[in-house]
Amino acid sequence: MILPLPTFRSEPLRPWKLLRYHRVVTVTFTRTKVRGYSLKIEALNIPTAVMDPAPGYDDRLPHDVAHFIVENELSIEGGIFGQMAQGGILRPAETDARTQRKSKRKREKVFAANKKDALFSEHAIYAAQSRWEKHDIIPDTKIPQTDLDRLISKFEEFAAKWSKTPVGGSIVLEWDSRNPQKRKR
Repeated sequence: MILPLPTFRSEPLRPWKLLRYHRVVTVTFTRTKVRGYSLKIEALNIPTAVMDPAPGYDDRLPHDVAHFIVENELSIEGGIFGQMAQGGILRPAETDARTQRKSKRKREKVFAANKKDALFSEHAIYAAQSRWEKHDIIPDTKIPQTDLDRLISKFEEFAAKWSKTPVGGSIVLEWDSRNPQKRKR
């Protein structure tokens, strides 16, 4: 797929600046023990990050996987993974105080700019997962039923793979900000 170049700039095109607009994040979910997993995030121009242990373990669908699926399928650009692609959320490994302060300001700025998307992501997870798990309490939502059905199908697809993943095994997913769909709310 050939992407159109940004036309709103009068300055010469600098390919490294395109990374601000289009970023692919590779996410590796690894089963680290019978009831635990880790999460590894890799992308160009952001430090590789590993969360071990990662929060929200579930035998079929860890919480971070639910975030990934919902944000990817609904094209939520300001959710957890979109914020990671923008260089937010992740803390740098360097202990230099100046780098830490700059990183903290950037994370806060990215979070503030994407707060509505992050909250919508949590709502969408709650709405889809409660229907998938057939909870007694199903929240009201304005998310179209076709989108909920697609999310539930993706949850089921991942759960089938995850339940067969042995300790030490991994599932690699790719979050792509170039997803052509735009989320309308």
